Amino acid sequence: MDKKNYQLIPIDRLEMNTGQLEGLPKNPRYIKDERYDALKKSISDAPELLEARMLLVYPLGNGNFITLGGNMRLRVCRELGYSELPCFVFKKETPVEKLKEYVIKDNVEFGNIDWELLSSDDWDVGELGDWGLDTSFIGGDGTGDVDSLFEELDGEGQKAKYIKIEVVIPEDMGGMQNEIRTAIETAMASYEGVKVK
Repeated sequence: MDKKNYQLIPIDRLEMNTGQLEGLPKNPRYIKDERYDALKKSISDAPELLEARMLLVYPLGNGNFITLGGNMRLRVCRELGYSELPCFVFKKETPVEKLKEYVIKDNVEFGNIDWELLSSDDWDVGELGDWGLDTSFIGGDGTGDVDSLFEELDGEGQKAKYIKIEVVIPEDMGGMQNEIRTAIETAMASYEGVKVK
């Protein structure tokens, strides 16, 4: 890659992807309040990671750049008062179909998290939360895990035959319903007898 693809760009020349480029739909990613606060804290605590994971941008005809990857980081950095951000600039001749591909690929998380490992003494649950990882289902002392969910006893001290859990996935998840379902199925795959319907 050409070094000129890497640039520090004034933040007022960076536009969030709102669908302003013909053929490129608006950014499908959104962030809720608590996750937004976690991202803001993460950038405040470790701003050097912005250089390691710079924004992905594409030049517009007006001298500005549309943000393909990093829209939420851009939003946070505006609030934090940044004047410029490190960016990787795609070439003007990049086809819009490739830009669409980059938007999705930059936002897809590959791999799974070993929650049992993260709930061990080797990791501090409070720090993990501070770093932006959702640990709400792990007990504050690090003892809660998925296994304990299936080992709950009823009032008589005997194991229940089954526990039914309903997960509601809102329709406004930007088309991520199947991805969420797959993540749940993958997380539950190692637990014998557990079925996701």
